[in-house]
Amino acid sequence: MTERNRLITAGALLVMALLLVYSNHWHNSFHFDDDHAIVRNVFIQRLSNIPQFFKDATTFSILPVNRSYRPVLTTTLAIDYALASKFAGDGLDTFWYHVSTFGFFLLQGGLLFFFVRRILEIVAEGDDAPASNSHKAKKLPKVAGSAAEFNTASWMAFFTVAIYMLHPAAAETINYIIQRGDSLSTFFVILGFVMYQFYPGARKYYLYLIPVAIGSLTKPTALMFAPLLLCYDILFEQKRSLLEFGWLRSRTFRTAVIPSLMLAIALYFLGRHMEAGQFQPGGVSFYRYVITQPYVIMHYVTNFFVPLHFSADSDWGPFESILDARSLMGFVFLGLLIAAVFYSSKFARWRPLSFGVAWFLIALIPTSFVPLAEVTNDHRVFFPYVGLSLAAVWTLYLILQPRIQRSARPLVAVGVLAVLCGFSYKTHERNAVWHSEETLWRDVTIESPKNGRGHMNYGLIFMARASYDTANAEFTKGLECWPYYARLHLNMGILKNAMGDPAAAEQSFARAIQLMPDLAENYYYYARYLDQRGRKDQAMENLRKCIQLVDANMDARHALMPLLYDASRTAELKQVASRTLELEPGDPEATKYLGLAQSGKMPLESIVARSAGFTKPGEFLDLSLQYYRAGEYAQCIAACQRALKLKPDYAEAWSNICAAYNMLGNFEEGKRAGEEAVRYAPDNAMAKANLAWSVGELEKKK
Repeated sequence: MTERNRLITAGALLVMALLLVYSNHWHNSFHFDDDHAIVRNVFIQRLSNIPQFFKDATTFSILPVNRSYRPVLTTTLAIDYALASKFAGDGLDTFWYHVSTFGFFLLQGGLLFFFVRRILEIVAEGDDAPASNSHKAKKLPKVAGSAAEFNTASWMAFFTVAIYMLHPAAAETINYIIQRGDSLSTFFVILGFVMYQFYPGARKYYLYLIPVAIGSLTKPTALMFAPLLLCYDILFEQKRSLLEFGWLRSRTFRTAVIPSLMLAIALYFLGRHMEAGQFQPGGVSFYRYVITQPYVIMHYVTNFFVPLHFSADSDWGPFESILDARSLMGFVFLGLLIAAVFYSSKFARWRPLSFGVAWFLIALIPTSFVPLAEVTNDHRVFFPYVGLSLAAVWTLYLILQPRIQRSARPLVAVGVLAVLCGFSYKTHERNAVWHSEETLWRDVTIESPKNGRGHMNYGLIFMARASYDTANAEFTKGLECWPYYARLHLNMGILKNAMGDPAAAEQSFARAIQLMPDLAENYYYYARYLDQRGRKDQAMENLRKCIQLVDANMDARHALMPLLYDASRTAELKQVASRTLELEPGDPEATKYLGLAQSGKMPLESIVARSAGFTKPGEFLDLSLQYYRAGEYAQCIAACQRALKLKPDYAEAWSNICAAYNMLGNFEEGKRAGEEAVRYAPDNAMAKANLAWSVGELEKKK
């Protein structure tokens, strides 16, 4: 078999292996930032919004602090939403998003092969004196195969790609849909390098900068192309050591590196201008964050070689002092890495190691100097591990090749295959972890037990199932870890309300708002609580605050419109409904309430006028709800009783009776009605909450 056919066969086997390894990830759910950037982001639901993505950073997310300028990333999400809507009937079918991400991942692997092979071919092209001129670097040997010699550069490039793509760390990015920003920006950086390497016209007309610009508009980390190109130019174009400075006078520095640096600066300031100060990284202390990063870098390196410890949400925090033993250890390790970069650059055949480690460190600069909310995150290494994969494979080759006899090479091949199989198994396992919210957050509570957010999100799974005691236990663990976490206090408020403890709920809502007054969800969920308690004016006030903070919060708009209608605030209702239709044309709720506002009919008057012809239990239930909202609780009970005559086991009617009696202060009758509701519908969360309300009030009287 010829060398070309061997490589093609190996490449096909690698693609098959990747498809097998990732076979359990196609329907993995949305997680983390997917919620505000995809699931609840109405802007991605229409392709006509694509031009707006490039003019307005607010289209990236419904949360102001998360509005980063990444228009290309948002465009890919809008395309996926359109494809999912057309072929699956659901724009949020995750299969189509995973297909898109994985397709670019495979293309990146192909580009990476040519990128790395060209680097190694340059090293192997001929004798090259190191900068010191103290001795002569030898030309790299070719390794003989059983039938004919095959090119070392090609096979080392192949193994670099295999290690990189099968590594479990890649799963942390490929499974996390919004973090395709890491994978796509890396794809475009490598595409820019390949164009620079292979096409003279791309250099002459600066066409290699086009994919770099696209990558930067996908995620700003692609701006690191400029310093990476500088290292590449010095090591492989000029064939110099990084310790020399003659490269400052070189033609390639003037004609290639400087333009890429100018582009990076321009795109950086464009992004800052578009974000207009809205995006907030989330970190609290630049100093504490930065002194932690060398230790984080050491963790990333050790996790590359022994990939056993992954967490979707780490419980690491920033160090208090640079004198912390871990911080000192990290700085020593970082110093050794930097020394390795400069020292190995002196020797021609060790320059792939120098470049690979330099790539790793340079790619980590954005997340090492911008204080983010988490000091470490496993998806951040997707871009840096390109360089570390090259450095590891090439170093292993240089160490083993002169020392391993030809007869022992099959053992080396078996060893490499064993490593790839181990990586594949762990990657497949991480895919399973990312399958659902429950599997992901259960894993986080195990891998990062001091993470308050992990306990909160795992508790939310049980709260949705009405397993309130388990949810309360997880929330309590979370507050022990993170006592100042506003979202956790917010969810504790929701839980305490469902458990029938309004006093504790009120306290938790107030604490959440105190800790994070700019969090729109605080006001939305507090408004829901107030609405359930009959405090309509306060509910409307909080919903207005929510919409002021996040104009595109459709949940808040849908909750506010019926309250405005019930309160006969026609002018405001028209305004809210009209704006909602601007954000989401055809929205059925907004269309309904805009029509009602324009008709001038009040809700209770309208439904009472029609009630004489009611014959269905659901119609009387709707009537009872309108009476409840109007504060006419006796009439609410009467309407429910008419519904029960038609359907005695109507749990929702019993639940409404329970709530109405509670509002009247008759908690004994409320308890009886609530018990009936729970008897007929044991899993009805509202019925359980109303019953708990009655029982809680009766307990207070004892």
